[in-house]
Amino acid sequence: MYMFYWSKIVPGKVAACDDEMCVTYGELAKLAAEWLYPGRVLFAASSSVRSLAALMGLLNGGGTVALIDPDSTPEDLKFYIDDFAPDVVAGDVEFIQRNREALRDVKTVDISQSLGAGGKPTLRGRFVLYHAGVAGRTMQVIHNVSSLWINAYVLSTTMSLSRDDVVFTASPIVTVPGLVNVAAALSAGASVKFLKKPKPEALDGVTIAVGPPSFYLEMLKMGVRRLRLRYAVSSAAVLQPEVRTDFEVKTGVKILQQYTLAEGLVVSFEPLGYYSRGSIGLPLPLVEVKLMEDGELWIKSPWNMEGYKDEEETRKVLIDGWLRTGDIVHVDEDGLLYFRGAKKRIIKHRGYTIFPRDLEQLLKRHPAVAEANVVGEPHPHYGEVPVAYVKLRESVSPEELLDFVNSKVAPFKRLHKIYITK
Repeated sequence: MYMFYWSKIVPGKVAACDDEMCVTYGELAKLAAEWLYPGRVLFAASSSVRSLAALMGLLNGGGTVALIDPDSTPEDLKFYIDDFAPDVVAGDVEFIQRNREALRDVKTVDISQSLGAGGKPTLRGRFVLYHAGVAGRTMQVIHNVSSLWINAYVLSTTMSLSRDDVVFTASPIVTVPGLVNVAAALSAGASVKFLKKPKPEALDGVTIAVGPPSFYLEMLKMGVRRLRLRYAVSSAAVLQPEVRTDFEVKTGVKILQQYTLAEGLVVSFEPLGYYSRGSIGLPLPLVEVKLMEDGELWIKSPWNMEGYKDEEETRKVLIDGWLRTGDIVHVDEDGLLYFRGAKKRIIKHRGYTIFPRDLEQLLKRHPAVAEANVVGEPHPHYGEVPVAYVKLRESVSPEELLDFVNSKVAPFKRLHKIYITK
């Protein structure tokens, strides 16, 4: 919504750039206006200027837009289409071509075109995420668009963003860190930068970088040198202390942390003044927190989810306005939050959330599998990798089971190992 405001105040200022093009706020608003569609849209696109314009239009069109990974497999896509019942599926040309068979009965439009909807921007729409981390399975997490913009504005002020900033994001725009941090940059009238394949040179001219821990690890592997960033931001997974330290030594840039989840968007941000403590930050303004006896964090904010599609699951996690996060947290005397673990069954891999239950259900579809238990195995660089412990009813090789599952899931969800148990 703020994008349309800035298009009137500073229409000639650069709003967004990618590998192929840059657009001003005036141009971005004009492109977005072609996507002000009031219906139901399933959106699957990589981060780019075109996808930003399309998504900003859809979010402010008064309809409902569901955000999914553009690397979703045909099997995943079928589930999303059946569950969400979209009027239109919008995505990258590559996504639409790769999934032509799965999309044959649905209207599609690629992000280089437009819906030609017209209309005026509104905050009355909804958006849906499919990462129900607290519930621990793939299902709709429903939010109000107005809540997104409140979260974005509060985050922009907390991060001290201004029109002079250039914010690079390696977090996909269809995820909470990518979506909210980009919206925060637009709220402040800053410029946003995307690249398909991030490299150290991508950070030239950037003042703030946002990405998962794996992004900073990759930058270190690529030989990143001194940078002029004000700071960097890590989100979506636990940042290893050694990555944080190495990055600061090599670049002179501190990596601050955010705490995010699908049900609560961006909850906290680490102030520069408390950098040495290694926390996941202070709760953002308007966020209330309380800890239960077992250390589980409950939060209340204007941008908590409206609920899940499943009303019974909603009642389990939203109680009198409080959201049960499923995360175990410590709070110090200054109110800083420290992540200590999770009660919920999820695996954090390279900033992505993987639900063990989804992979277990896939494994059980194989006729040789009697029982399956998927867990996260610690990994020195990627946080965790999914592995499975399987009990068989008939002989089958681990390799065959790996191929059976991994051919049906997006690359980040693939099992890394299968252990046969008795």
